[in-house]
Amino acid sequence: MLRKSLLCASLLLAGCDPDSKQDADSFREGLPSKQMVEVASPGPGGQGLTAASAENQTSEYYVLTVAAAASINGGTLGVLGLIEAIVKHPPSSIQGDVAVWGPHTEALSPITWKLTVTRTDDDTYGWVLAAKAKIEPDTNFKTVLAGSHTAAVDDDGERRSGYGSGQFLIDWEKNNSLPGNEGETGVATMEIRYARTAPNAVASVEADFQVDAGGGTLASANYRFKQAPGTGGELDYVVKQNIDVDPTRSKLEKLSIKSRWERTGLGRSDIKLSGGDLFGEATINECWDSNFRSAYHAVSYNPAIGYGTVSACGSFSTAVYSTL
Repeated sequence: MLRKSLLCASLLLAGCDPDSKQDADSFREGLPSKQMVEVASPGPGGQGLTAASAENQTSEYYVLTVAAAASINGGTLGVLGLIEAIVKHPPSSIQGDVAVWGPHTEALSPITWKLTVTRTDDDTYGWVLAAKAKIEPDTNFKTVLAGSHTAAVDDDGERRSGYGSGQFLIDWEKNNSLPGNEGETGVATMEIRYARTAPNAVASVEADFQVDAGGGTLASANYRFKQAPGTGGELDYVVKQNIDVDPTRSKLEKLSIKSRWERTGLGRSDIKLSGGDLFGEATINECWDSNFRSAYHAVSYNPAIGYGTVSACGSFSTAVYSTL
């Protein structure tokens, strides 16, 4: 940053402006990309896998870890893909620190979109994706996605393309009120916080869900993902909902899962079930090998169904439970 400032100072009479970041590409850099918020998981994807715990069979909790990552990606990558498609086009207007794309309606779509990006600091932006029915007036735009993003910069103050940090909130209830989406239920809101600031930096993604559990009640789910370059990763997943099938017991139980894996694919999950109508805590521990086959399984409430030795867990010989 110092080098750049001195250069601009020496060229001031020639019109150098270090704060001139009001072109279309600068506003595009003020938005998150799919790569910034994608959650990795051990293995190639987990499609077609069974979910039965048995020695030398595909690990149940490996499958669950892959599914947990997919649940985050499924909620974020689609909407961020929409934003990336929108900003491939020139903005409709740039006025000072505000760039607007739209309003725009695809040829056969019943929905009209508008994206507004506002620079709030040198490399920080706020953004809002709003939508309405095509036939409605512009006064009916509603915010379905909004957030803030800070573009990462190097030691010289130059932006690192594809890197940054920020947060956004997806309002699925408003999205589901749009034409063609009526009747969809499930996630009510989803808040994402992410950081991928440099090629050699630890990447993190946090996701908090509010989920329609039926009967007018909401359950919550929380995810925390972290991965250092060239290594494996770890994913915490906690859900609070009424897991008990007895209709007379309605308290919310807490299910927490912490999965860790090496670059080879070998990994471990430590699971704890507590609270609600339970009379105590229950734990399950499972390790899988580099081919995702269950190699170690321990169950606190029924030790007889366990198998293997903890030596099969590689560097994950000690249980670590989620603190969420």
